[in-house]
Amino acid sequence: MLKRTLIVSLLAGLTLSFPVRADREAEAARFYEDALTRYGRGDDAGAIIQLKNALKEEPKMLPALVLLGQVHLHRGEPAAAERVLADAERLGAARAELAVLQARAYFDQGKVRLLLERFGPDGLAPQARLEMLVLRTRAQIQLSQLDAALASARQAETIPAGAARALALQAQIHLNAGRVQEAQAAAQRALQLAPRDAEAWTMQASIAHAQGDLAGAARDYGRALEYQPQYLEARLARAGIWLDLKRDAEARTDIDFLQKHFSHDPRGAYLRALYHARQGDGAASRAAMQDVTRTLGQLSPEFLQASDQLKLLGGLAHHALGEFERAKSYLVPYQEKFPREPGVRKLLGSIYLAERQFDRAIAMLQPALRAQPGDAQTLSLLGSAYMGQGRHAQATQMFQEAAQAQDTSAIQTGLGLSLLGAGQRQAGLAALLRAYELAPASAEAGVPLALAYLKRGEGKPAVAIIDTILRRDPGNVSLHNLLGVARLAAGDRPGARSAYVAAIKGAPGFYAAHLNLARLDEADGQVERARQRYLGILKVKPDHVDAMLELARLEEQVGRAPEAVRWLEKAAGLKGQDVRPRLALHGLYLRSGQVQRALDVARDAQAIAPRDPGALLALADAQIALGNADAARATLRGLAQGAAFDAAWLTRAAARQMQIGDTDAAAYSLGKALLAEPDHVSALVLQARLAIQQGRFADAERQMQALQQRSHAQAAARRLLGELRQVQGRKIEAVDAWRAAYAADRGSDSLFGLYGALMASNQAREAARLMEGWRTLHPADSASGHALGEAWLALEDWPRARAVYLDLVGRDARDARAYNNLAHVLMRQGDPGALGHAERARALAPNEPQVNDTLGWILVQQGQTEKGLRYLREAALRAPDDPVIRGHLDEALAKTRGTRR
Repeated sequence: MLKRTLIVSLLAGLTLSFPVRADREAEAARFYEDALTRYGRGDDAGAIIQLKNALKEEPKMLPALVLLGQVHLHRGEPAAAERVLADAERLGAARAELAVLQARAYFDQGKVRLLLERFGPDGLAPQARLEMLVLRTRAQIQLSQLDAALASARQAETIPAGAARALALQAQIHLNAGRVQEAQAAAQRALQLAPRDAEAWTMQASIAHAQGDLAGAARDYGRALEYQPQYLEARLARAGIWLDLKRDAEARTDIDFLQKHFSHDPRGAYLRALYHARQGDGAASRAAMQDVTRTLGQLSPEFLQASDQLKLLGGLAHHALGEFERAKSYLVPYQEKFPREPGVRKLLGSIYLAERQFDRAIAMLQPALRAQPGDAQTLSLLGSAYMGQGRHAQATQMFQEAAQAQDTSAIQTGLGLSLLGAGQRQAGLAALLRAYELAPASAEAGVPLALAYLKRGEGKPAVAIIDTILRRDPGNVSLHNLLGVARLAAGDRPGARSAYVAAIKGAPGFYAAHLNLARLDEADGQVERARQRYLGILKVKPDHVDAMLELARLEEQVGRAPEAVRWLEKAAGLKGQDVRPRLALHGLYLRSGQVQRALDVARDAQAIAPRDPGALLALADAQIALGNADAARATLRGLAQGAAFDAAWLTRAAARQMQIGDTDAAAYSLGKALLAEPDHVSALVLQARLAIQQGRFADAERQMQALQQRSHAQAAARRLLGELRQVQGRKIEAVDAWRAAYAADRGSDSLFGLYGALMASNQAREAARLMEGWRTLHPADSASGHALGEAWLALEDWPRARAVYLDLVGRDARDARAYNNLAHVLMRQGDPGALGHAERARALAPNEPQVNDTLGWILVQQGQTEKGLRYLREAALRAPDDPVIRGHLDEALAKTRGTRR
């Protein structure tokens, strides 16, 4: 009885379940039919929703799985298609129904090797066999297996209705192999067989495209699109041609079509970016480039690895966005596969240039120039790389050749900068002016020209240029900041302040303008206001190194050296490879006489950046200050080797080498600098100075005559002649030479050269008149004030000397040298106030031997011999070879002995 009841219950349950299951199947069928309809009218998204609804009702519904795979393929989602079709295969779908779809999913993911391994044409119906052979042919083309591809295409040609497509593929194979005539013949045969075949017309267009017939290619791509509007490759190619032909309206039509129907394809987004860039819509162009990189980032590594076109596209897009590391990840493997392609070499060269890897940039670009001699872009990039190395002569040659090939603003700008770097100021400025004429109101041309004017001390033309550019781009905060710099150079301090304020208003986080505003506060004597600005930056951004450096400089200037050290040590403690805080700390220690500390900090900087020329020069300076010439010699030779062909650093190294008597090394450094830049004026001047130092006066004369032939070096040649005559002891001729130099170039170098020659020839009164004239024009120039004071000291004109030094300390309460000399003058006048000024001088410069000597000697003169001895002994320890200090110490000791007796 129990058994019968159980059976009845089970039967009842089955009876109740039949209607439920039937309902689910019916619902799934309705979803499927609706999906099929939606797919037919292009509503892929709606089709997917309905197919997923069908599979929710009936998870094993094979038609829904297969159609879902097809829709994913149509939407450009091959990975999703592969997963769905694999489910269908596991559930028993026939190979004949799935093979072509699965092979296409593999192909679209770039899994071309797996496609060839897993999917063959045998056993398939004719149409499926044709599709499989077409896919295999394309896979073999991607792998450059052209012979195998040709064999597959010929198999496809034997299938009914497949000949035209097969011949189109054969044309592509011949074209890839460089057999243009065979490609044309195959394409023509394809069109004879199927005049409306889109693939055949696309191939015909590709051949015309490859031969540079853009108009013919556009026409034939158009025929392909007449017969198959959704043909992606033809649409992409034609859009690119419209852009090349500058037919932007036609390009926009194709690009809009691509965005509407193939939004998943990154190539369409790239063309959209190019179009918007041409229209001047930078924001839209950047957004489209970001679409490219976002889409590429969603693709599988295998797919990207298999597609050379997408690797190149990824490199181009990331390069355009300034994402150089990502760009290299695409471009380096592409370049390794196609090492002779100059376009990719130029892209990588530009990246290495931006990264300041100048050696790598040159190595990458030189083969590109050999492949395309005279190419303006390659020449320009190489010029920039040589300029980065400091090899301005080679840079100038590259830019000159580029300008002959293509006279563009960018090339003229590069030429101008390289000429300026080589010391050819007039020629450099002329090239920058030409660049600005070619692109008026362009920041790319205008900013370098404005900077060149600023370096010449010509603020007004710089202001005019920047004002013009700002009218075109009023929101550019960097330009507002530069305008402030230019106005300051032009003497317009209120205008400079308003420009900096405008930059900050436009971008409160633009710290460069905050820093410039603080520096302006300092210059206006508002030290506390400047300090608060620096501290304000650090409150918002505690690791802002530039603010710490500026704050340290300010604190040192106002006599708060411990605070300066604290800020520099804090900046140096930040993680990173920035050696500037340590180099600044090194300079502070050197200025304050803490030479051992300066050496330690320089060693720290060199440990962080072993080849950094600034760190090496700092180390050498500390070694020289400690009297360790041997160590400095080794450091400077390392600097000369590591500086490659940077003429500026080589010249600095040579100057230090001359200072320690390493004349052979100095000659080597200068020779290397002049090999890189034959017209480098500083190196040529130092070379002549080295000849003077070595007593090779005839060589020095010849070198000076050579300098006279260079218009931009004539002033330096005149100054050198004055130096030579002084060393030769020909004092009157030295004065005459310096007078000529000063008459031709009324700069401070000529001024102080003439002053020194006059003092050396016992013409102190004439030297004083010279400096008085200069001081009338430049009353705030402390260097000329000190020179004038020393002339009056030499003449023992104490009242005039006193007036000069009182003026100097009134202008700068931190001028220890002025306080020291004022104390000396007052002592000679018998003024007891001398002691207070001497004490002030020592408080400012406790490690200076002359300052200790002055204080000690005044104390002795005022009867405080024991106290004075303490300072005189320190002075003698710091300058044991100074006869004046030694004389004062001996006299004080004699007085002490006399007192004790």
